[in-house]
Amino acid sequence: MKYFYNILFVVILSKSLLASDYNYNMEGIGTSTSKTMTLNNGIKFLLYENNIGWTDNLGNYGLSKCMGTVTTMSNNDITLNIMCENTDKNGYKTWSVAKRSGSSMSGGIGYLEIVDSTVPYKDLLIGTKCKYAINYLKNVSFTMTKCPVSNDLYTKILDLVESVIVCQLLI
Repeated sequence: MKYFYNILFVVILSKSLLASDYNYNMEGIGTSTSKTMTLNNGIKFLLYENNIGWTDNLGNYGLSKCMGTVTTMSNNDITLNIMCENTDKNGYKTWSVAKRSGSSMSGGIGYLEIVDSTVPYKDLLIGTKCKYAINYLKNVSFTMTKCPVSNDLYTKILDLVESVIVCQLLI
């Protein structure tokens, strides 16, 4: 009986901790390319592009393509401005703008904002600000994105993912 109460306590504690922390998280791996123009003073302008496969913490997955510009100053400080289009397994699209400044193109932490979407609850999603981290090994990128969202938005995302899974099981 003691073990039952311990397990019950852990389950209740886990649910309450999860309930107070609504985050939409994505992880991805993909490839990137860039074309570079270097000025005489050492400043570089890059046209950046990547293609990533991603999964999230709610059971959804999809593809992402991003493109934009990166400016690298002669001291290696960078300014990045990238537009990304994520398409999930159901064909819903979400667009975001990623920005980052720092001392290296080889990886870093930045912020993105969701600017448009085709999901049914897009009015709750647009304007969401997320934190992301990216790292590279040669031309392969590894990303993690964390978006704090409201309980209502979290539930809507989860319901949409679960309803599609149920429909697929019934077919």
